[in-house]
Amino acid sequence: MKFAAILFTSLAAFASVSAAPQQKKAPKGKEGGGGGAAGSVVKGSDTLTFFEVGGIPGNECLTFRNNGDMVNAACVDTAADRQMTPSKNAAGDDVLLLQRSFAAGFRPDLVGVQACLGLTDGTFKAIDCASSDPMVSLKGTQLFAGKACHSGHNGKAEVTVDATGAKCVDVKTKKVKAAAPIE
Repeated sequence: MKFAAILFTSLAAFASVSAAPQQKKAPKGKEGGGGGAAGSVVKGSDTLTFFEVGGIPGNECLTFRNNGDMVNAACVDTAADRQMTPSKNAAGDDVLLLQRSFAAGFRPDLVGVQACLGLTDGTFKAIDCASSDPMVSLKGTQLFAGKACHSGHNGKAEVTVDATGAKCVDVKTKKVKAAAPIE
């Protein structure tokens, strides 16, 4: 009987600890020590669209899916999801500030923050400009994050990245009027 009481008490204590609310981990770049505080990007003067040289015919322009993935799509210069502005972050590093915004249903981590093009999980995608992940910038006619560069696209029109920087593709940019952000 004493054994059953001890077992019951132990299980009750375990259940109460397990049911306690868990502290949420801060999103990457929000825990401090990232690329700079939110709102710390100084927006450049020229908003651009990016055309991948050798891209998918009729779908050569770089754009962002609702989940932040960078892909090739038709060129629509007036679409915010195809526009980026070369800018500077708080550390003075070159970044590409995205014109589009993101909805909580797809990217809650990008709601209410400045979104930049970054290198995360081996690919270029939309990330918080305050993230500690490497940021992508335009170097001449190519997109780089550290050594990694934009190397083209796969069969699903998703942008590919060469981590070594040996096989990079060129982009052509076009200065456009910044569109109102979309989600």
